[in-house]
Amino acid sequence: MSERTDVLAKDAHARIGRHAPGAGGSYLVEVNLKRDFCDADGLSALWMLHCAGVTAARAVRVGRLYELRGNLNLGHVQVAARELLCDGVTQEFRVGLPAASPDGGGCWRVEVWLKATVTDAVGESVRGALIELGLPDPSVRCGAAYHIAGKCNRNQLEKAVVRFLANSIIHRFSVSAEN
Repeated sequence: MSERTDVLAKDAHARIGRHAPGAGGSYLVEVNLKRDFCDADGLSALWMLHCAGVTAARAVRVGRLYELRGNLNLGHVQVAARELLCDGVTQEFRVGLPAASPDGGGCWRVEVWLKATVTDAVGESVRGALIELGLPDPSVRCGAAYHIAGKCNRNQLEKAVVRFLANSIIHRFSVSAEN
């Protein structure tokens, strides 16, 4: 694990939701490209935001989100992130807390998830791979996090998200200010 990789479990339960005692853990893993690498998905999202009129957006970094629930502990999640979810050369991961914003000062964080009624094929594939790694059988949902730098108007940003980053039929999303 690189020294830039932060593994933070604090607030993981608050971000994912509470679980019953004895039911195992709930963890949010976010995987991002290291700052040294060009984020093509981020450049594409920035272009789409500009096309939607959100010209105040200066930069976008895109992260992959994995919600892991089940009879897991932090050690299991670290193994899963290191061995399966993250390419240690080009990516870094965090558990429980969102990654830093694109410019270090931050403006907006958009999370896009499949709705609970929609089958998550990637989540099922990850679940199978975790079982093959010898980890307890988890529930896995996948999503995306967009870290948007710029003094954007929230309403305009939400409209752009619905138009370009999320399909309201199959996705749920949230827009929140980053610190």
